[in-house]
Amino acid sequence: MTHPFATTVPATTDEHRLDIVTDPDVDNLQAVTYFTAADVNAACHQAARLLAAVEGADDRYGELYVHDGDGNAVHCDTIHLPA
Repeated sequence: MTHPFATTVPATTDEHRLDIVTDPDVDNLQAVTYFTAADVNAACHQAARLLAAVEGADDRYGELYVHDGDGNAVHCDTIHLPA
């Protein structure tokens, strides 16, 4: 599944988006963070650090997406920091 990726850098494929959820309702995003990373492994590590820095419930989730270069966000991974 792809979603629009809000970016101003055309043809970017190292840009990532982390949708942060700290509420029991997964449709209630607390934050959306954009960042760059060299590869998916580095993006997952950065996403975990960003997720840990957000205030909210102890049980946190983040949906990690990568920019496909054509303006779409492609889901990469789900990051979970359990309570």
